[in-house]
Amino acid sequence: MSDTITLTQLQQKRVWDGQLSAEIRANYFAELSGTYRWHQRLANWLSLVFSSGALATFILKDGLEITPYLPWLRPVLAFLTAGLSAYSIIAQNQDRATNCTDLHFRWNKLAKEFEALWDDMYSESAAARLVCLEATATELSKAGNTFPNRKRKLMKWQDYVELRHTSNRSV
Repeated sequence: MSDTITLTQLQQKRVWDGQLSAEIRANYFAELSGTYRWHQRLANWLSLVFSSGALATFILKDGLEITPYLPWLRPVLAFLTAGLSAYSIIAQNQDRATNCTDLHFRWNKLAKEFEALWDDMYSESAAARLVCLEATATELSKAGNTFPNRKRKLMKWQDYVELRHTSNRSV
């Protein structure tokens, strides 16, 4: 190991920014995954409730059925069930959650690799490793293009990550 840094100041800044950016995105995709899973669970439960024959044939006290008084209840429940089924098929929340989980993992791994590079700036291979890590970040950005850009969530995670690292920065 040499005692001179082989990365320029600009390259050091790119390593630092790459680490923060990867952490922000890892947290963002973890949150998106949870949101998609919640949407899917809600749709599943609502479909179960709306499709339940017990709900449509609810019996009141003294054996009186509710359906003669509310003839529209069964068709409305059937329509709601069909609508939720269509939503589940179109939204693909389970697939989106799985893809977000994968992106969370990959961005998190990249953040750790940037951190390792930050700790090893004296290595002769540091500049080449930086180029490889930035190429990986570009690939991950492309993979995440199918997901919404929710600026408020991104800003929340940016604030969180920057606050966490403010005291650790040594450049």
